[in-house]
Amino acid sequence: MGRLGHWGSPLRSLRTRIAAGVLLGLLLALWGATLLVGYVLRQEMQATLAAQQFSVVTLLADEIDRSVSERMRALQAVADDFDAAKLASPAALERELRDQHVLLTLFNWGVLVTDRQGTTLVSLPDELGRGGVNYMDVPAVRRTLESGEAQIGPALIGKTTLQPVVPMIVPIRDPGGAVLGAVIGLINLANANFLDEISANRFGRHGGYLITDPVQRLFIAATDKSRVMTPGPPPGVNPVYDHYLAGNDGSGLARSSRGVVELSSSRRVKSTGWLMQSVLPGEEAFAPLYAMQWRLLGLAAALTVLASVLVWWWLRRQLRPLGEAAEQLGRMRDGLIPRQALPVRRDDEIGALTGAFNGLLTTILEGEARAAEHALNQRLRSIVSQIPGLVFQYRLDGDGHHSVPFASDALRELFGLEPDCLLASADALHARVLPEDLPALLAAVSESARELSRLHREFRIAHPARGVRWMRFDALPEAADSGGVTWQGFATDITEAKETELKLRIAAATFEGQEGIFITDAEGRIVQVNQAFTAMTGYSAREAIGQTPAMLRSGRHGQEFYRRLYAGLERDGFWQGEIWNRRKNGEVFVEWVTISAVRDDAGQVTHYVAAFSDITEHKKAEEQVHQLAFYDPLTQLPNRRLFHDRLEQALVASARSRHGGALLFLDLDGFKGLNDTHGHVMGDALLVEVAHRLVDSLRESDTVARLGGDEFVVILENLDEEERDAESHAGRVAEKLREELARPYHLSVPGGSDSVIHQCTASVGVCMFLGHEESRDELIKRADIAMYRAKAAGRNAVRFFDPRRLPVPLKLGC
Repeated sequence: MGRLGHWGSPLRSLRTRIAAGVLLGLLLALWGATLLVGYVLRQEMQATLAAQQFSVVTLLADEIDRSVSERMRALQAVADDFDAAKLASPAALERELRDQHVLLTLFNWGVLVTDRQGTTLVSLPDELGRGGVNYMDVPAVRRTLESGEAQIGPALIGKTTLQPVVPMIVPIRDPGGAVLGAVIGLINLANANFLDEISANRFGRHGGYLITDPVQRLFIAATDKSRVMTPGPPPGVNPVYDHYLAGNDGSGLARSSRGVVELSSSRRVKSTGWLMQSVLPGEEAFAPLYAMQWRLLGLAAALTVLASVLVWWWLRRQLRPLGEAAEQLGRMRDGLIPRQALPVRRDDEIGALTGAFNGLLTTILEGEARAAEHALNQRLRSIVSQIPGLVFQYRLDGDGHHSVPFASDALRELFGLEPDCLLASADALHARVLPEDLPALLAAVSESARELSRLHREFRIAHPARGVRWMRFDALPEAADSGGVTWQGFATDITEAKETELKLRIAAATFEGQEGIFITDAEGRIVQVNQAFTAMTGYSAREAIGQTPAMLRSGRHGQEFYRRLYAGLERDGFWQGEIWNRRKNGEVFVEWVTISAVRDDAGQVTHYVAAFSDITEHKKAEEQVHQLAFYDPLTQLPNRRLFHDRLEQALVASARSRHGGALLFLDLDGFKGLNDTHGHVMGDALLVEVAHRLVDSLRESDTVARLGGDEFVVILENLDEEERDAESHAGRVAEKLREELARPYHLSVPGGSDSVIHQCTASVGVCMFLGHEESRDELIKRADIAMYRAKAAGRNAVRFFDPRRLPVPLKLGC
């Protein structure tokens, strides 16, 4: 049949199939590599360009944030220097504003100062015609004047100049924090401004920068000036742009609303919320990549043709001996020639195949023996693999060499090692042991070998995937005739047990800390307490266990308090707060308590843990500090600080209800004579009695305060809505107080035998108020003026504040 009979037709021959397979694999690899390289280069180039682009916009966004913050600080510095007096004099205000040269250079469209109603008091430069214009209808200005918060407004068209501007507004406040007006700095987007320094540059040859107001979807600055104050693409047109406007920083590739594929990056400016963006056309960004891809495709085509020719010629030459061997083997199969060794013509794979056939008859029995031994080992490993932990055989030779002749498959999981790598040497196993634990482990091995005693050792290893793990070796030694020792042993991972042991020690130390702790079961019966519990409550563990926490109740909390406590505990799994409890000796104390629920795997509560600390002294200190800060130590009346706060609250309430109120200023007549005659101790007794009479003569909703010396003030709230009725009501109360204070005083010093009957009167000044028509300080001043008129009228009198009797014209509203 010849060679053709064995090799068949050219299409069915091994040579053809190998050639076709090799060529196909080579072509797939070559073209796949070409396409993969092109794809990877594109991704890497896009990632690199995006990173560079995002880095640039991040720097620019930070620069914009710094510039905006600098302008807001400059505005705030100017606003802090203004007060009500300066706002009342526009000419002086304008002179002071003109001196702020730096401020005028920071805002290219000038600076405005408005009053509380948003009307322009001063506008620089003058020629823009903004004086007297009311800006209350501008949302950002209105928010600042109403809330008192500084604002950076959205870009808009100016009311008078019709120019695109960005307003920056800070409030002007009085010493009490009330808003008096606003300072507004304007950036004209159509003129040269600080944003142009950033957006005027280009990114690449055809790219550029944009600054977007995300709330309005509006471009407020751009490299292309024609896009300033134009809207961005509508939602859905550019998903990457929509992603940026949704509050996300980053980079992306998408087709723009102009139909151009662009690589863009965006970073939010912290102080304004604007988006600093850069765009680069994809055609420009990937131009070098496109050129490289065409060169790669040409090279791949040339290599394909060359590889096809070389593969066919090489396979034809290499497979000729294989065809000759196949022909001779076929003749042996058919019995045409006896079985004999094939000639080895080459020292390559074909020659090796021929040699393997020649040794087949002599090696078949050895192969069967090895197969049987392998099957036995596999069955042994299968049995050992069912045992948790590692079964091993460890050997120490007489020359000090360590090895592991056998290890079960658990070695892979416990140590991250293959059993075969330890057959010749245990160095890989020793390398896993932490350096600080290895000497002790080797010393234990040596001691066990010397005494033939059990090897038991715990040590740590560095597992390549699971980190540091704790291991325990347990093995029994057997002495060998060669002088070595072999251990048959078992190794287990005890990391979880070690962690549990550590947690138990920490829990024990925590339980016996400084805080009192008690644990109850799900029904609320105490099952365990610590020493701090006994020290704080006086109840020993024997007395407390089996009881409920109700044994500590002081009676200060009602059932509603405990109902909310248990409801919060059931809802949240914990509760914390202050509870007044009672010690065993009857002493009531306040404690800060944290209660936590403990649940089992099914989510059911099994125990409650309560930790508490005694804060009684802390509470007493807080009460003393509050008393000293807000009350007069002699009369226990509110002091000046608390009086100011109460008066502010009264003004707010009056503005809300539109009910009038009154401020009464009282000064004792002849108080100095009592001090000079009977001493300050008797004078203090008089002040205390005056305080009692004032409090007893007024409603609980009214406020009595001592300002100092013999001066007292009274705040009457919620009087009549009609001004005349409210004045009449206030007059009756003032007259009542005057008469009450004019009654004789029986004064005595505590612990002393002397007593004095003293006759004393008071002069009372009254000033009416309604809402915030006048400031707190102005009301006090007016009541004081009215009191001095009562003094001037002969004392022991009541006088209302009357602006018509002022020596100079004043703007007064009482």
